[in-house]
Amino acid sequence: MNNSALPYWLTLLVVLAAAYGGYKWYQVEQARPSGGIELADLPPLEEFELTERSGEPFRSADMRGKVWAVTFFFSTCPGSCKRLNANIKYLNSLEDIKDVTWVSISVDPQTDTLPVLQEYAKSLNADPEQWLFTRGELAYVRRIGKDILGVDDIGYQGHKDFAVLIDKAGTVRGIYDAGRYSELERIEKKLVELLAEAPPADEPAETAPAEQPEQPDAADESTVDKSDVEGAKADAPQEQAA
Repeated sequence: MNNSALPYWLTLLVVLAAAYGGYKWYQVEQARPSGGIELADLPPLEEFELTERSGEPFRSADMRGKVWAVTFFFSTCPGSCKRLNANIKYLNSLEDIKDVTWVSISVDPQTDTLPVLQEYAKSLNADPEQWLFTRGELAYVRRIGKDILGVDDIGYQGHKDFAVLIDKAGTVRGIYDAGRYSELERIEKKLVELLAEAPPADEPAETAPAEQPEQPDAADESTVDKSDVEGAKADAPQEQAA
């Protein structure tokens, strides 16, 4: 090959590599939803249980009557997880949705032990009551994502930056790309809407204890006035002796 042509071919290879990289980036971006997916008619979630960073069990059944949001992450993620959790931290600070519980599920349970989750949560100043960090066996986590929450492509250190919004009845009401700052306003608006909804009809209402009927004094043999009894005896005809 002519040495004078070498710069030309190198330049061409660089341009082709850049074009291919740009095309793959475009494909990835196109695969990400540009807006929220409304899922108002999905059936209630199946129940699942994970372990929270405190060591206490997290049960989806215990969330009935509450609005909550689920995301996936892993503590050593160098890029998208940091952006995702920064966005969750911002949303969690908003007064109008302060009653929403955020549930972050690790996709690297081997690394994300309970002490690691505790330190990770501490680095984000996560409220232990409103922002939970959970773990479980990866196969189980994948089933939660795919079969229960409707989020595919969950794998070892692999996830999408989705936030799955769940209403007080345990029904998935929307899936949003929480890694995008432009989506945060839509997420906030939807959560405000869910918080304003009434709890499920079968939720037991708090009722006052039933009032017990007043009991007569132990000293009283009856609630009838004794003077009335004596008067009745006096008026009764006397039996004649035989």
